[in-house]
Parts: sequence; structure tokens; C-alpha cells
Amino acid sequence: MQMPKEQAGTMVSSSSECPIYRLPPELVFKIFDYLDLPSLKSVSLTCHRSEQLFAEYCPRRCILYIAKRPHVPIVEHLKKAAKMLLRTKRTYRSLQLHVAKPRGNKNMQAALGQLLEPRLLQQLVVLKLDLAPDSLTFAAQLSGAVAHMDRLQELTIRSTVDCFSPLQFSELRLANRSLHKLVLGHVWPGVIDCPNLRLLEATASLDVETIVGKQYAQHGGREPHWKLNQLEELVIVEELCMALDMENRPGYKVLFFRQLTQLKRLHCNTGYISERIFQAIGESCVLLEDLSIASLHLVDPSSLRVLANLTRLRQLAISHSFKPIPLATVVCLPSLERLLLGRVVIDWQKLPNVQSLQWLKIKPYAEGVRQLCDALAGPLKQLHCLWIDFCYAMDTPTREEILAVLPTLPALQTLVLQNVYQLQFLKAMPPLAGLTRLVLFTASAYEFEEDYTITAEVLAQLVPNARRVEIGSSKPLHDNVFTQPYQFFKSRTAFGYLLPTDHHSKWELRQYNHRYILPLR
Repeated sequence: MQMPKEQAGTMVSSSSECPIYRLPPELVFKIFDYLDLPSLKSVSLTCHRSEQLFAEYCPRRCILYIAKRPHVPIVEHLKKAAKMLLRTKRTYRSLQLHVAKPRGNKNMQAALGQLLEPRLLQQLVVLKLDLAPDSLTFAAQLSGAVAHMDRLQELTIRSTVDCFSPLQFSELRLANRSLHKLVLGHVWPGVIDCPNLRLLEATASLDVETIVGKQYAQHGGREPHWKLNQLEELVIVEELCMALDMENRPGYKVLFFRQLTQLKRLHCNTGYISERIFQAIGESCVLLEDLSIASLHLVDPSSLRVLANLTRLRQLAISHSFKPIPLATVVCLPSLERLLLGRVVIDWQKLPNVQSLQWLKIKPYAEGVRQLCDALAGPLKQLHCLWIDFCYAMDTPTREEILAVLPTLPALQTLVLQNVYQLQFLKAMPPLAGLTRLVLFTASAYEFEEDYTITAEVLAQLVPNARRVEIGSSKPLHDNVFTQPYQFFKSRTAFGYLLPTDHHSKWELRQYNHRYILPLR
């Protein structure tokens, strides 16, 4: 039977087009987000429409990296990059550029001018600059380029030298009306004038708070150089900053924090936070929702009462404290959901019933285990997530005493156990039927190679409803460290795959969830 010509023509037309390309480009781009770059390249070679969509999508996801190449003069490389940008149909939104002064060549400024041509800059949303010490010559040129980027949202400037030699570019003026996020790595500019700047991340071996606080002291609270009082998020990491002058006698640091009244997120990895500085944070930064302090030095632990001003605080992290922390003062905060404590001695006395706290990280010491168990069975029984970083000196019976109290937490869904020396230690843990996620970290990656005393079936009995089990090491891993245990778990597991993971010692659990972890299926 022969089809009508109209119907046949319709069928031929529909079969010549892939149905996926009938979707709006935004939905196709969402699909592309799940593909790695080799897969995306293969998709782009299937037809003209695929290549067109890939050309539109690729600049959104990828960064155009322009750096010095071996045996190629940097000036010639910049000229070729500028010519490519003028001819391409792709609209690049992210650019990473290495800037250095070439030896014996005076054409660098002209080549850089071609690359930073205003028409090319208008589309940039993300710009990353790697500055060498000799790039001071181009500070004015870079400042002018940044000022003309009307769509720029994120700017990263990093030094290519080590952290012992931070670059202070007084000629570098960062003035941009659209910039939202600024990341500075061992570089400090002479001017920051970005009215829409909300997030600043500064890593340096210099005292940023003192530098900016001195501005407020000398100019009566005004900001002639660095306009930062509109910031909502601030992350400061001062590497190798071991100065013991915590108070900073002129009070520059105190003035710095008293100006930041709009902060919602503050992470201070700056050595010691003194009592005066902590008081200034609690009195001025009353909008804080996330506060992280690397080392807290309070003479009087009752100074923690200033936290009562932070009624919006949802997460508090203290890595180290010289004095015991009275937990009753902290957990009374009405909005506090996450409390992360490192090397901190906890005072468990007069602990009230806690309603809002759902997430707790602690490093218990042997002398406080009994009080910890009483708190978990009573005031803290509503916890959804518990992270226990076992002390190295804690003996096995004491660890087992902590595990024995876990069934008294009816709402517990996620359990993280850090510094677990052997998996057989888990045999003392009662079954936790409500647990949906278990994370285990040993003190050494090599301990898994010799520890076959617990099988996946045993884990399945301990956490029968777990959808996710993650196993890793508290130290960086080497290749194939987990080869044998991985095969062992994979072959014997009754409820999915157990994959090894590495991690960096950060505060938040999601940062432990690294690229090697997959959900159990």
C-alpha cells in the first residue's frame, strides 16, 4: 500500500530532525550540564543544529584561558587570541588571563590593549587575572578595562608568586558598577569602588583588617580607598599570619568590623580573634546568618553572651578556643541550626532543651563523654545530623560509650564518624534504622587495606535504610590506595556501591562529599 504524498512528506520531515532539538535551548542546555566535555564534543559533531547549540552553550560553561605557552612569545599569543575573539561567533562570558611583562619586548601593552578591546569585554561575566610581580606596569590599563565591563559579575585576581610576597598594587583601581563578587589571592589593590559588591574573598599573608581599618581611623569612618561597608559576605584567610598582637593597639581591626553592618556571612581564618574584636562583631554585624572563626581567644567565656544580638544566626563554627565554651549560651540562639566545634572544650552544664539546632559537629574529650551522652539523650535528641571527630587519645571503650547512645536520637538521619581507626570498631554500634547517610573517615588511608573485619552485610545490618555510605581518609589519598577494599566492598555489598573518597579538611559536610562519591542504588 502506497502512502499519500502529503503524509509521506510529513514523516520524512519529522524523521530528519532530532526530537530533542524541538525543546527550547534553555532546556537543552540543562541536559548539556550533565555531560562531560568529551561527550559534549561528540554531540556537537552530530549535526549543524548540535554544533550551533554547542557554540552557544560552551562559553557559558567553559573559561577561555589565555596564558603564556612554551616557545611562543606572550605578545604573539595575545595577538592571536585577540584575532580569534574578533572572528569567532561564540560569545565568551568567562576569561582567565595571565599577565606578565615579557623580557626584551615593548609591545606587550599594545597586544594587551587589543585583547582588552571594549567590544570584546562587554560580554564578560567572569574575569580571572593571574598577575606576576612585573605586571605592575599594566595596572592602569587593567583598571581601565575593568571599569568598562558593564556585565562583569565576578572578578578574581591572584598573584603568581608564593604567599610570602603579597602584591600591593596601589595603582590598581577596581571600579565597576556591576561587580558582585571579588576574589583576591595575595593581591591587594589601591582602590575598591564597586557599589554592587556583595562578596569579598581575600587570601593574603598581610593583615587586611588592619589595612582597611586604618582607613576608617584616619578618615573618620569614611571610605576613600576601599568601599566595603555594603558587603554581605566576607571570607578572610591570612596565611602564615602568626602575629600575637591580637588587639591591634590602635583598634584598626575593631573599627573594620564595626563598619560591616550589612554582613550576613563572615568567615575569619585570621589567627586569633580577640575578645574586643568578637565583641565588635556581635554588636555591629547583627544581620549575620553564618559565622566561622578559626581561633577564638576570650579571656571571659561569658563574653559569648554578645551572640544574643545575632538573632538571625543559623550556622556557627569555631575551630579552636582557648577557653571552654558554655554550650548553654550558644544553643539558645533562636535561629541556630548548625553548630560546628573543633578543638573546643565544651561546658555542658545547664543545657536547656534545644528546638532549632539540627546539625552538630564536636570533637569530644574523654573527661566530657558522660556529659555528652546525657546531652544527646536529652536536650540534643532532636538532632538530624551528628558529626563526631574522635580524639586520637580516646580509648575504644569510651568511643563505644558514645556509639551506644546514638539510638536515643530518633530524628538522626546523617552520621559522620571521623578518625575511626578500624572498621571493626563499628561492630559496637547499635543498629540505626532511621539513618539514611553514614560517612566514615579514618586517620590513615592505608588502614583500610589491612582491615577486613567488617563486611558490607554487617554495615547493612547496622544502617538498614542507608541510601548512602561514604568511606574515606582524613589525609590526602594516593592512587590505588583503596583498590582492594573497593573491590571487596563492591563484590559483597547487598545494598549498592561503596566508593572511596578523599576530602579537604573543611567545616561543611558537603565539602567532604567529593568527586569520587556516588549515591547508593
